[in-house]
Amino acid sequence: MREVRRSRGLLVLPALIVAIAAAIPAAAGAQATATPPKVVKPELPAGTITKTYKVPLSIKSGQNLNLYDYIKADQRPSEEGWIIGFKPDLKLADGSTPPVDQIHLHHLVMLLNSDIVVASGEEKTRVTLPNGFGYRYKPTDRLMLNHMIHNLTATPEKVIFEYTVDFLPASAPAAAKMMGVRTQFVDVEGGKRYPVFDVKRNAGTNGRYTYPAQASASLAPRNRVPIQHDGTLVATAGHLHPGGLYTDLFVTRGDKTVKIFRSNAYYYGAAKLASWNVSMGAASPDWRVAVKKGDILSVQVTYDTTKAAWYESMGISPASLTNSPAGGVDPFDPAQYAQLDQREVLTHGELKENRDYGGRKTQGYADARKLADGPTLAQVAIKDFVYKQGDLTMPGKKGLPPLVAPGKAIKFVNQDPLREIFHTITPCKGACDLSTGISYPLADSAQVDSGELGFGPVGVTAAANRATWSTPTYLKPGTYSYFCRIHPFMRGAWRVKKPKATQR
Repeated sequence: MREVRRSRGLLVLPALIVAIAAAIPAAAGAQATATPPKVVKPELPAGTITKTYKVPLSIKSGQNLNLYDYIKADQRPSEEGWIIGFKPDLKLADGSTPPVDQIHLHHLVMLLNSDIVVASGEEKTRVTLPNGFGYRYKPTDRLMLNHMIHNLTATPEKVIFEYTVDFLPASAPAAAKMMGVRTQFVDVEGGKRYPVFDVKRNAGTNGRYTYPAQASASLAPRNRVPIQHDGTLVATAGHLHPGGLYTDLFVTRGDKTVKIFRSNAYYYGAAKLASWNVSMGAASPDWRVAVKKGDILSVQVTYDTTKAAWYESMGISPASLTNSPAGGVDPFDPAQYAQLDQREVLTHGELKENRDYGGRKTQGYADARKLADGPTLAQVAIKDFVYKQGDLTMPGKKGLPPLVAPGKAIKFVNQDPLREIFHTITPCKGACDLSTGISYPLADSAQVDSGELGFGPVGVTAAANRATWSTPTYLKPGTYSYFCRIHPFMRGAWRVKKPKATQR
């Protein structure tokens, strides 16, 4: 992410520091260190048209909003046919691709007549259907984008959401043999419009936490998606967030449950688990699973918990289901199940924009542990992307950590536009004074996080729907550094200390 300097009260964002972050050890497990499988390009039927469409969008300063937009006639195919491939991308107005630690596509869901067709996240997994299968499309269909583009900077931007479609016109001879599919959107939160959960540091067993299996038993029914008709599953790939190791897709019939695909996260570069520099394993083009009406799909996701707490995490495994049976393996027949092709392929390799540059030494932040005491305060305002007392970039007295007595609390108040700009107070380890990037800072807490202070529609927004948060009253004396995980260039600190009159 671009370093932040302040001059005359304004935020100026100079060029990205181009250097690889210091190595962060990977968690145990083959998916963190194994050689990634091959990138497989789909076999396209004769007559397929590949075309890129552009949807211009304006992104506000620090935006982290979950929004919906209709796709206009000139931003989509103009004839009937079949969508058989989908590649998402995000560009700046000048045509360049922004690094994921400046502006990134938190998620993108395309809805066709209210049904989810394709979905992708920061890792930009592409949709690649096997030859002969596709999503039926008409230009009179209602096509909508649900997008969450995260601007980690304090500068508004004009961006272009680009999507490349492999499209088979209905007039092409191969179209006569196409079989339609629909997406079964299987996620750990059961189809919530903003399906996220928190992963606490050191949660789970042996440094791994599987959700919802290791969460409350009351959450288990959320991730169950019933099959409405007999059909065949022909494609799937998992989606998770940094720290994620893999998703597991299951099918249940009666009292029997079997795993039908594991999608591993294959990380690149030095930062490993603490970055978006990752490809997700997708099902082989030969993967076929026969399912029946009444079967239940479900997904579990596993995260590493040794490195950090991972807030607002996801675990999703969309699967493409044919509209009628098309053969495939019966997963409940042991002999057939043994023949199920569960090999992984990748839809892309390492993406340059997903490389991470955080964690370098910098002159931009003070080491809060070495600073003198600030004033004793009951409240700290957050405004203009600055913590108004104890901000680690502020010179003079404003940069000194505010004091709070043991057993007391400091209240933080978000005074930036609450429905546009959200902020957090998230503890980080030690000085918290290295350069910003997806891999730095990391949430260094098993319990403490303010949530995103701000407001939005319930069930859709990332906001906590409150403007204030108070520090815990049980903290021991010491200096506590923190950052905003929405805008990680924001750093601050407070200090728990006995008042002078009672010190010994």
